[in-house]
Amino acid sequence: MQELRSTEILDKEIEADARRKAEAILKKADEECVQIMESVKTKLDFSKKEKEDFYSAKLAAVEKDITASIPLEKQRFKVSFVQQRLMQAVNKYLEELPVQKRLELVTKHFDFNSCSGKKLDAYVYGFEKSEVQAFLDKKIAAVKDASIASYNSTSFGKIVVEDELGLEKNEGIILESKDKAFRARMTMTEVFSRLLDKYRAELAQALLGGAE
Repeated sequence: MQELRSTEILDKEIEADARRKAEAILKKADEECVQIMESVKTKLDFSKKEKEDFYSAKLAAVEKDITASIPLEKQRFKVSFVQQRLMQAVNKYLEELPVQKRLELVTKHFDFNSCSGKKLDAYVYGFEKSEVQAFLDKKIAAVKDASIASYNSTSFGKIVVEDELGLEKNEGIILESKDKAFRARMTMTEVFSRLLDKYRAELAQALLGGAE
């Protein structure tokens, strides 16, 4: 009987000890879970703040770029608008100008005396060859030992590289010596590029009331 009681007491002690150990393990597990969750929360909070800071910086940079670009875009628009209006005026002017006047305009800055002693070929675009021939033959006749052997049709930018200015009709004459050592370009693009560069401010003032 004494042995049975001893066994019961021992069993209870073992059970109590096991319960204490289990409770200790569970408590430790709970503490570890809390630590893990706190760590995860801290990392999440840090990551969230890091992303917020990153995107805030990005947004600030974009806003700064937009703010800085507004005056530049405004200026570009104004320049483009002025150029468009100027070319509209130029094209209207040329449309109403007779052929003879356009030929005089395109050759305005050319010194025909530079053709002295040369046999030339003429390349024409925009104008009729017959119109150019009648005009140039008179000019060349006044130059010593100069002659034009042929008149040839060509196209804008084919003989010499030219920038597109925005003319509705490109017109030009190119004179070239037989040995290719001499070449003279007389084009409407060249004439108006020079004029626009020199008088752009005044033209803009007249056309747009000061928008330059």
